[in-house]
Amino acid sequence: MGQRRVILWLSMAVAGLGLVAALFLSRQPDDLATEAGLALPAAAVNGVAITQELVERELVVSRLNVAAPLPPLADEDLERAREEALNQLISRQLILQEAGRQGFRLEPDVIEAQAELLFGPEDDEALGQALAQAGVGWSELVWWVGEILTVEEFVAQVVMAGAAPEERQQVYNEWLNARRAGARIEVYVGDQLQVVRPLTGAAAPDFSLTGLDGGNVSLSDYRGQVVLLNFWTTWCSSCLTELPDYERIYRQYSPEFVVLGVNLQEEAPHVRQYAAGLGLTFPVLLDQDGRVANRQYQLVGLPGSFIIDRQGQIVYQHLGPMSGETLVAKLAALGL
Repeated sequence: MGQRRVILWLSMAVAGLGLVAALFLSRQPDDLATEAGLALPAAAVNGVAITQELVERELVVSRLNVAAPLPPLADEDLERAREEALNQLISRQLILQEAGRQGFRLEPDVIEAQAELLFGPEDDEALGQALAQAGVGWSELVWWVGEILTVEEFVAQVVMAGAAPEERQQVYNEWLNARRAGARIEVYVGDQLQVVRPLTGAAAPDFSLTGLDGGNVSLSDYRGQVVLLNFWTTWCSSCLTELPDYERIYRQYSPEFVVLGVNLQEEAPHVRQYAAGLGLTFPVLLDQDGRVANRQYQLVGLPGSFIIDRQGQIVYQHLGPMSGETLVAKLAALGL
C-alpha cells in the first residue's frame, strides 16, 4: 500500500470519527484574546482553545505528500478546508479530553514507528524536502501522527470495545454525541464568540431557503409532520453514504414524515447533479451562505441531523453519519 494511500486510509478511518491533529493551549478564550499580539482563537472546547494558527498548521501537515506535493488550496476550496479542519479538531479534542481523563496514552516509540511507516525515516531526503516546502518539521509530523493514532486506538480499544462490527459506528456516534451534549463548545464567527449549545428539547429555529426547483421552502411549512433536517455537502463522503437510507425511509413513511436535505454552500447545478445521481426525491435546499447551518443550528461537523416532532420541537440531535436503523427507531418513538 502506497504512503499516501496509507495516510488517507488512516485519516478516513478516524474521519468517520471527525478527527485530525492539532496543538492546544489550555487557557480560557477570553484570556487568549486579550494577550498582546495574539489573535482570537478559532474555537474552544471546555476551555481548551484552538487557535487560527493551529488550524492553518493542521491544513499543512494533513496534506503533506512526499511523493507528489498536492496543489495549494485557494478561494472557496481553502475556506471550506479550514472549516472542515476546525470541525474535525473540535470533535478530536472531545475525544482526547476523555482519553486523558482515563489515562489512555501511546508510547513514543509506537508513534515514531507509525510515522516512519507512513512517511519514511526522519533522515529521508525526499521527506526533508517535502517538510521544508510545507514549512513544518519532523517533530510536528510525529506529533500529528501521534494525535491521530491515539484517538484511533482509544476509540477502538475503549469506546467501541465489545461492540459487534456492524454496531461499532453507531456505538461511536452515540458516544460522541453524548460527549458533545455535555461539553462547552465555543466557536468564533468573525470576532464574535458563539456558544454551541445542544438544541434538543428546544423549538427548531424556523428558516426559509431556496430549493433545487427554485421555490422557497420554510421549515414551518411542515408543522404537523415529523421532519429529519439533514445538513450535507457533496464533498462529505459520510453524507453521501447516509442519504440513500434517508430517501428509502422517506418514501416508506411519507407523508407523515419528511426529509429536508440542506446542502451547505454549494452551487445549485452541482448539488442537483449529486441529488439526481442519488435518486433523492425529498426536498433539497440550498444554504448558500451557511447562515442556517452555522448560526441558527450551530452546526459543528458534517453530516449533522436534527429530528423535529410534529409540534416543531427538536427531539434528537446527531453528529456524524446516522444509520437507517437509528432513524427508524427514533420515528417509532414518535408514533410512526
